[in-house]
Amino acid sequence: MPPKVVEQILGSCEQQIARFQQANNTGLIEIQCSLSQGHYKVECRCGDFQNFLISPKDLAVWKTTPLSRQREDLKTVEQVLAKLDSALFETFCLQQGYATIVIRHRGHDSRYGFEFSPSIIHGIKRC
Repeated sequence: MPPKVVEQILGSCEQQIARFQQANNTGLIEIQCSLSQGHYKVECRCGDFQNFLISPKDLAVWKTTPLSRQREDLKTVEQVLAKLDSALFETFCLQQGYATIVIRHRGHDSRYGFEFSPSIIHGIKRC
């Protein structure tokens, strides 16, 4: 079960994807993860800009499935959100807290793309 703020991030992305589907449009959501003043920061960009802060204590209660290293055919919003949950968990709990995540929706066939790029920054310590 993700922390409340992670549920808010997933809900925000779900709303953006729903807008793409309603308009039968191609869309892109870019998510930047980083550290900020002792917290983990998530910036969601998709036309508008949203900021979320996750405290280190929230991470202690977060449980999710591991991020698959296999290429997956993502056909539903639920699959995309589960993959996003796993990618955020890996970024903040298993990596250094820096990553770029891109979610794509193709309008003509309603297919999804998911790109996860964690960043390793030498000399940076986790929160």
